[in-house]
Amino acid sequence: MSPVHERYLQLLGLAEPPVGRAGLHDLVQRHLCRVPFENVSKLLLFALEGRGRPATMTEFLDGIEHHDLGGTCYTSNPFLADLLGALGYDAALYGADMHVPDVHTSIRVRLDRREWHIDVGYAAPFREPIPLDRLPHEIIWGNDRYVFDRHSAGHMMTVFTKGERRHGYVVHPPARDASFFHPMVRRSFEPGQTFMRCLRITRFFDDRSVELRNRRLLRVTAGRAWETTIDSMAHLRRVVDDEFQMPRCRVEDAVAVLEHLNGREFFGSEVWRDSTD
Repeated sequence: MSPVHERYLQLLGLAEPPVGRAGLHDLVQRHLCRVPFENVSKLLLFALEGRGRPATMTEFLDGIEHHDLGGTCYTSNPFLADLLGALGYDAALYGADMHVPDVHTSIRVRLDRREWHIDVGYAAPFREPIPLDRLPHEIIWGNDRYVFDRHSAGHMMTVFTKGERRHGYVVHPPARDASFFHPMVRRSFEPGQTFMRCLRITRFFDDRSVELRNRRLLRVTAGRAWETTIDSMAHLRRVVDDEFQMPRCRVEDAVAVLEHLNGREFFGSEVWRDSTD
């Protein structure tokens, strides 16, 4: 195993390489809790270079270790798939269709003559690999119900909030190399794209999750969800420090990038909305 993969494991709190099904479950749980879903890193990269590009694994790990960052599906799933392969797991990266074909990524692992779905890049409580031979599979978290089931093209994940369908995706073959998604990554940095006009951070803990959608803060436990509005930059800083436990996250800089790109104040009178709301 390479030094970069050893560093990856260390950042996930693993002194020894995981083995077998139990090791896979532990790795997924640790990754989901250790690596936040966020677009701060995208906004900062755009501000630094004036364009978008795929991140390297070293940049991804630096973000985790030094800046309390993580990424979106274009970083977390491909890099975890790479790590799983280095550990000897039969892991492959798959595309998933949403409003655009192959706009999302996920992981398929073959283990013990079974197939498992893994997705640590969806800001969802997928704490364990989902067995594809035991569908439908349902997860209830707060007001949301996540249903994974068979689909004519492959497998479908649907999110229902208070009984109404909110969003989802369809995973389908064939397996893809990470480079297949690079054009989509670059396109995601274009003006008007979702993560260039909103602020998103989601972090999972053992017993709860916290989610920031622009100025809306959502706290969730298994049986309860409640919402707060962020009313100032000082308030946002406290929330990122205390609720998300990400004190080194440069959220103020990310907000400045958003204001520049969208031409309005983040804490102004106009409500910030995006397609993820």
